[in-house]
Amino acid sequence: MTSIIHILDENTANKIAAGEVVERPASVVKELIENSIDAASTKIEVEISDGGSAYIRITDNGIGMNDHDAQLAILRHATSKIHAVEDLYQIHSLGFRGEALPSIAAVSKFTMTTRQHDAPMATHIEIAGGIVQQVREAGANVGTTITVTELFFNTPARQKFLKSVSTESSNINVVIGKAALSHPAIAFKLLNNNKLVLSTPGNGSLLETAAGLYGPQAAAEMIAVNNEQDGIGVSGFVGKPTLLKSSRQWQTFVVNNRVVSSRMLSKALDNAYHSLLPKSGYPLAILHITVPTETIDVNVHPQKSEIKFSDEQSVFRAVYRAIVNALTAQHNPLAIATPIRTSSPATENWKAHDTTAHRAESLYSQPAPALWREESLPIQAAQTARLQESDLAGVEYPPVHCKQTDLSEPAAVTQEPQFVLRPLGQVSECYIIAQGEEGLYIIDQHAAHERILYDRFSESVGRIPAQQLLVPLLLTMDETDIQIIMENGDTLRELGFSLEHVGPSLIRISELPADLPQSDIEATLREIIMAFRNNQQPTGQELRHAVLQIASCRAAIKAGDTLNMRQIQALLSELCTTTLPFTCPHGRPAIIRFSADELAKMFKRT
Repeated sequence: MTSIIHILDENTANKIAAGEVVERPASVVKELIENSIDAASTKIEVEISDGGSAYIRITDNGIGMNDHDAQLAILRHATSKIHAVEDLYQIHSLGFRGEALPSIAAVSKFTMTTRQHDAPMATHIEIAGGIVQQVREAGANVGTTITVTELFFNTPARQKFLKSVSTESSNINVVIGKAALSHPAIAFKLLNNNKLVLSTPGNGSLLETAAGLYGPQAAAEMIAVNNEQDGIGVSGFVGKPTLLKSSRQWQTFVVNNRVVSSRMLSKALDNAYHSLLPKSGYPLAILHITVPTETIDVNVHPQKSEIKFSDEQSVFRAVYRAIVNALTAQHNPLAIATPIRTSSPATENWKAHDTTAHRAESLYSQPAPALWREESLPIQAAQTARLQESDLAGVEYPPVHCKQTDLSEPAAVTQEPQFVLRPLGQVSECYIIAQGEEGLYIIDQHAAHERILYDRFSESVGRIPAQQLLVPLLLTMDETDIQIIMENGDTLRELGFSLEHVGPSLIRISELPADLPQSDIEATLREIIMAFRNNQQPTGQELRHAVLQIASCRAAIKAGDTLNMRQIQALLSELCTTTLPFTCPHGRPAIIRFSADELAKMFKRT
């Protein structure tokens, strides 16, 4: 009888195991860094080239290994972290499987040099594709240095799944950054193609570590978290609701000193910020969660990035309550909503967002003098002037003639005006009330201005009109966001932006769309980046539509902006020249009409 089941050879088995642990260069860096942390290192230096696929070197000043242990460490399932199955329920180290070194060595050209403090010489081991080439003595400092070159040289199919060099480098940057946030007492350094791109102080201060990674401006807008509930400790920092990011990459959860990904923890964070954030964007968070080791299981994934809690509800409540307490404990309620500005408070009067996040900073820092002109006032005046109500006494404004649009056929617009609007006033600094022959009209001023700006932008066949900045703006962004901006630079230029990469984390803006306020530029770019992320392969038309939606929304007047009657008339005049005055670019209603019959029913007259 011919057997159809056979035992795989050791070389094939090693490559299969390597596939579970080593997905990409960032996986290699993560595993080796965790070994360095377990070795009580206080300094860890990482050097890479070509996104880590060509070269990775990790050097630490940990306890090192003797000759016997070094040769055992490269064998599968050889570990110093656990001794029996019972130890799996009391794991205090980051590594414990004993698979990292042999898995990495199986798919690369691997060298390790390690020395203990009382050893006169170090042990040097060379491995290629899982086969030991050389073991000898060498001179070296105390600690361990591991070099990995030609990653996946013997598994070419795996190489095809690697992303671009910049993407792989960015992934490594993220891994090291999160390791530094989980262990602020360790000094981390990353060199990419001989350039220093990351460095943390290693002085034990989580806030200073965050400042080194995210910049001092981001660190200045963080709020301390410190709470204990049901035996679960939660500490760290969260960003103010104004410190929004384009992805969850800026959220770091550390459970018992281990960086983990958890939908439950992300949900607790989102719920704590509920009603404080707009529709898009993610808050920054660095949370250290301490739980009894017997209540978690880290042995659920080869990469040890996932974790199971025996009582998820208790952890959820503890994290949620810790963040809510931090956000509500501010002495000044505006402290968590008002962004920090570099200019003097005397020159800017910033208003906070309300709890629904639909009210933006007022564009009127000081009342402007009355503007009396016979010609129609442009809509931009709604962003630069405000009249006192007393100035409007006795003034009568002509009606606005609007074109009737068939909403079932967006392109069909009749030639003659079909209805007339006579502006009456503004309600709640958000809605415009107008009278027409067909009844009462309520207009959402933000949605209406969005439609006006969107149509204006869309009419530009070539590049959208841009305004040249006298003083260019400098924005600090992470490497991934900068990569997205640079890859889509031509598209952004057509949309009115002129951007230049001038530093490791700096973008210089010299031009922006003519209708976009400078105060909204960073938030607009963040939303545009999210649009790029959410649509991985957009067509040119889809991309232009998404970006124009964002730009028109950010540039439009906001709920909370006070308009005078002349500005209201100008707004309605321009709205009625658009193709779809009844809806904003996102599909929300801009105009709602109440007919005379509907009004009569509401007042019980019929």
